[in-house]
Order: sequence, then structure tokens, then C-alpha cells
Amino acid sequence: MKPLKHAPGQAELARLYHELAQVGAASVGERRAWPYAPTSTEQLIVLASQMMRYDARLLSILVQWLSRSYTLLNPLQVRKELRGVRWPQSLLVALDFTKLGSTDLELGYFAEYLSAGWSRTVPAERFFLDTEQPGSRAAARNLGRNLAPYARWGYVGQERPIVDPVSKRTVGRYDPDTRRRILSELAERRALFSIADYLSAVDHGISRQQALSDLTSHPAIEHVGQGRGARWRRILPA
Repeated sequence: MKPLKHAPGQAELARLYHELAQVGAASVGERRAWPYAPTSTEQLIVLASQMMRYDARLLSILVQWLSRSYTLLNPLQVRKELRGVRWPQSLLVALDFTKLGSTDLELGYFAEYLSAGWSRTVPAERFFLDTEQPGSRAAARNLGRNLAPYARWGYVGQERPIVDPVSKRTVGRYDPDTRRRILSELAERRALFSIADYLSAVDHGISRQQALSDLTSHPAIEHVGQGRGARWRRILPA
């Protein structure tokens, strides 16, 4: 199979969606002409992981398919296919998101095997290419924010995949550096704030227990009050 050599056009994406539907993915496409000829499910999924850099919708499609159908893949063959592509870490990002939405231990072992030996992308780069206009409101909000599955593999991204197409449940939490930055910014803006305020600032992507851990471990924030009225604030210089 040819490696991805250019950004996919609409016809190529339509064909990819069609091919993914043939292996059980929740996608609808068309049998359009394209320059690829995947001969196995492993080749198709790896190709999809490469096109995913140009189409954020593919992240949810791949995560949902992997959560249900990863056992259809030969992990050794997937690793062989990854050696021939430009961005092997792209599929590993999708696998990390898949693990977050599943309690399947075997899926975790499968993902660990596929991830073994790969390093982070250096220097870090945005995961999805050309998804934001520089200077836009979305770009300003997302500046410096990163979800852990992207950060682990040397990417920057805030898009959370949908793991359940019925409930529209998404997965993905900010990495520790991003949460620390968000917490510092919250303390700068608010004289007093609650744990609920912090959870809202991180889009409720972490548990209350993790939020409490973040608050108590931050060196420049202190606890004020007790019980339901407890608040947090920035430690002022003496």
C-alpha cells in the first residue's frame, strides 16, 4: 500500500469512509477513485490514522471502531504497517483515547504492545492540521491547552472524540501541565474560587478527587474555610 503523500481531498475521504464502513465502522462514504489499495484491515486502519491528521471526524470513528473491533487486527501486522508511514504516533493517540473510554483489560494490553518502542514527535506540533484560523476566538481559548493523549505522543490538541454515538459521551482530560496553567490563570482572575469553578475551567474532564489533588499540590494556592463553603485563593506575597 502506498504511504500517504498528500493531504486527502474530499473524494479520497469519501472513499476512506466507504472502506471503513465495510469493516463495521460508523461511517458513510462513497466508492470514489483514490490512489490507495489497502489489502488488509490493518493497512486500512493505519491509512485512516494518517488521514486523521486532516479530518478530525476520523478520530471519533476510529476510537469507536477500535473499542468494538480491535480484536480483528493482528497487532504484529499493525506494527509492521506503522513502520512505513510518516506519523505512526497518530494511531497511538487514537488508541490512548480508546483506552479512556473502555474498561477492557485486553484492549489495554493490545495498546501497550502497539505503543512499545515509539517515541514522541519532536518538536511538538498541532495534531489536526489547518483546523483553526490564527487569531480566532477558538485559537485564543485553546492556546496552551493540551489533552493528555496528544501530549503523550508529542502533539497539541483539544478535540475530544465521541466514544458513544448514542449518548455523545466524549473522553479526554488535559495533561498535568495544562491543568496547572489553567489553575494558575483561575487564581489570577478570581480572588476566591471553589473546586466546582476549577472543574468547570477544565471542562469537567477530571474527577473531583483529581481536582482536589491538583489544588492541594499547587505551590501558589491555599485553602480557605471549611465544609461546603470552602474556597481556594492565590497565596499573596508577604
